[in-house]
Amino acid sequence: MGRHNAFTFPFTFFRQPAAQVIPELQSYGFTGINLALNYHASRDFLLRQGPALEYLADGFHYYQPNHDLYPEGAVTPHPKDTLLDNQLLDGVMHEANVRNFEVNAWAVFMHNSALGYQYPKLTVTNCFGNHFLSELCPSSREISGYISGLSADLCSRGITSLAMESLHFHGAHHGEHHERFFLEMGEITAFLFSLCFCPSCIANFSGDGAALKEKVATLLQPFLAEADPWLDVALTQENLANIVGEELLLYLSAREQTVAERYREVGAIAARFGVRTKFVDQSPLISGSAGAPLAKSWQVGINNALIDSIVDIYEPLIYRTSAREVSEIARHLRGELTSDITAILRPTFPDNSSEESLTAKVKALREHSITDIDFYLLDAMRPRDLSWISRALTS
Repeated sequence: MGRHNAFTFPFTFFRQPAAQVIPELQSYGFTGINLALNYHASRDFLLRQGPALEYLADGFHYYQPNHDLYPEGAVTPHPKDTLLDNQLLDGVMHEANVRNFEVNAWAVFMHNSALGYQYPKLTVTNCFGNHFLSELCPSSREISGYISGLSADLCSRGITSLAMESLHFHGAHHGEHHERFFLEMGEITAFLFSLCFCPSCIANFSGDGAALKEKVATLLQPFLAEADPWLDVALTQENLANIVGEELLLYLSAREQTVAERYREVGAIAARFGVRTKFVDQSPLISGSAGAPLAKSWQVGINNALIDSIVDIYEPLIYRTSAREVSEIARHLRGELTSDITAILRPTFPDNSSEESLTAKVKALREHSITDIDFYLLDAMRPRDLSWISRALTS
């Protein structure tokens, strides 16, 4: 049957005690939850809370952090970005232990405006010196310390697995509130515009990072003055090398090594606590990923050969409307990865509109020996969605 976790916001447990929620989920076939304990800002229409529009605070920690687990010099959560106590988390963990129910910590690592506004010099910084305040840079020592401290803190809570989301770089367009770019921008330009040239990234590069930064800034001048010269040029490493030079590919390789080192550090911490690591793989959401999403991972600093050798589980967001597309991605993942795979499906709009569709997707995954399937997002599901999940898992 496999493991089946519901991605869950803490708001579910603000409204209902764990002693009610967990038995309900078990009745639908869930074996655990991926509980958001560190999350980014969003506005969500949540059904289990009302219905209600809920505004999630950016970079919020839904527990009381243990600052003793953060290394010296690390950035730490501000008190305003945490709960006052651990009552919610302790209650969930207690009931889960009683009922043999998994609790996995779900954390969004580098997408954190709360820390970004506090420490702008530690955010992704482009060739013009613009700070992407919603994106922490994993290259900096202080942010590396935050990653380690956050991981140790969560792993010390008795969780089964640590689901790591956004532990990498991001693109230029990442859903900021009322985001505005009144310039038409192709994939190449967007990538170069958002490429980090902070002091830490430059220091991690064995070549002349400062000169490369200036070169990229110069190459973007026609875009700023007239129009994007690469508007219809596909974002590939070959095209980047032709436009910028081979040194850019070496720079990208250096940041992949940096990201992989962060995963090694988290993996070592998790192992000390007996916790498994899950890489929440966002590559299927990258533009143009189609049926071979791992080929796009380099755009966010992920080298799959490295990450696959470090983490215990790859957990891709397989957000597709048809079973055929789900099957294509599953085949691709099986051909590229050696890690265990857990798929994430959405039983809701915009991916799903019927029980038959969801059942077909579950069947497609199982045909590729992917039996561990998680579902996103419990707080936004109708009762019918839970019933669809239950019947799809038992079909």
